[in-house]
Amino acid sequence: MDKQLSCESWYHGLLPREDIKIKHFVISVLQSGRFIIENLEFKSVSALVEYYMHTKESIMKSEDVILRNPIARQSWELSHDDVELTKKLGEGEFGEVHAGKLRLKNGSKVSVAVKLAKLDYLTKEQIKEFMHEARLMRQFDHPNVVKFYGVAAGQEPLMVIMELVKCGALASYLKRTEQPMEKKNEMCLQAAWGLEYLHSKNVIHRDIAARNCLYGANQVKISDFGLSRKGTVYRMDPAKRVPIRWLAPETLRMAIYTQKTDVFSYGAIVPGFHEVGCWSENPNHRYTMAELVRHLQRTLQIPKPKFEENSGKSD
Repeated sequence: MDKQLSCESWYHGLLPREDIKIKHFVISVLQSGRFIIENLEFKSVSALVEYYMHTKESIMKSEDVILRNPIARQSWELSHDDVELTKKLGEGEFGEVHAGKLRLKNGSKVSVAVKLAKLDYLTKEQIKEFMHEARLMRQFDHPNVVKFYGVAAGQEPLMVIMELVKCGALASYLKRTEQPMEKKNEMCLQAAWGLEYLHSKNVIHRDIAARNCLYGANQVKISDFGLSRKGTVYRMDPAKRVPIRWLAPETLRMAIYTQKTDVFSYGAIVPGFHEVGCWSENPNHRYTMAELVRHLQRTLQIPKPKFEENSGKSD
């Protein structure tokens, strides 16, 4: 890609049309490497834009389109040059997840988690979902919700940059470290505060689960908004997978999500806060998926959790 182009303040890279208002112009590339539009040749796209900005000529002969004021990148549109990847943490639905460092505007660096999306391996629908999560996170600002720093979309791979939560998944943290009852009650409350905040923003999370509650700096933080939707009601797409083990029975039966669905899922993870050493990543893991679905449809209740013997009493 043209390095000069990526440095232009008005260049928005691979951002989808949902994030910016756009109008399409066809710019062709000649064998010589020069760029042509409306029979005018330029050595670079930057030179093309500069010409039409300076002359105020219409960029199209068929209609009056004049380049007046460039739209600069917003604060959440980050540069790949400011992101340093330090360690691969795992694989996500859309690509890899890395720990890294982000250089802020003041020159300081913060620890971040970076989701990478490689467009060669993703469908248009997956890219849309990837950016949808980032779009939702832009509006969040709460100590119990993972902080969003921005998107690096100037080139591939697409990056979504958010805070790195040091202790990782809360389920794993509680298995590693014994905590007093007072602390575990505080963790329950913090998760509830995070969920309450999301609902105040008119968002349904749709995947409240132990794996999506992270812990660091004495704070529980809700994460992973890939399934989240704006609004108070959302109808399930039967063709897409959903986390059934955490799902409210009425949602499973009627295929409709509400904020109450999130509240039910929150209730399903609460026992794990207090049973150190026996919190499964999935509640009722002794049931097969088919058995659990039949039980939920028949009783409208999740089976009573069966904790492992000799796991020890709670504080």
